Amino acid sequence: MLPRAYRIVRSGDFRRARSRGRAYPGPLLVLHVYRRPGESLRAGFTASKKVGKATVRNRVKRLMRESLRARLGQVKPGYDLILTARPAAAEATFGDIRHAMEELLVRSRLVQTEFHA
Repeated sequence: MLPRAYRIVRSGDFRRARSRGRAYPGPLLVLHVYRRPGESLRAGFTASKKVGKATVRNRVKRLMRESLRARLGQVKPGYDLILTARPAAAEATFGDIRHAMEELLVRSRLVQTEFHA
């Protein structure tokens, strides 16, 4: 589980990151990055009903959370990240989601180089 200090839970924080932040779309996920004051990194995860029923959406969000949790030490602090699942993520494996998230983090320049498994 992602530690509480790293979570975005308030709807206003989600809205701010999505409206003022920069979006990096991918085939499985969309990453919204918002630079904010402070030295901490926070992340929020969303999946709309287009992804599937509640069990599918929750599974995809768990996979996204675990993918980021394993790499927290490698991501630059001082940002709010919103990871949004696309409908194709419903059929994706953990490896697919992890790879998609890592590509988006590299494209957004929040990590220096690609991750190695």
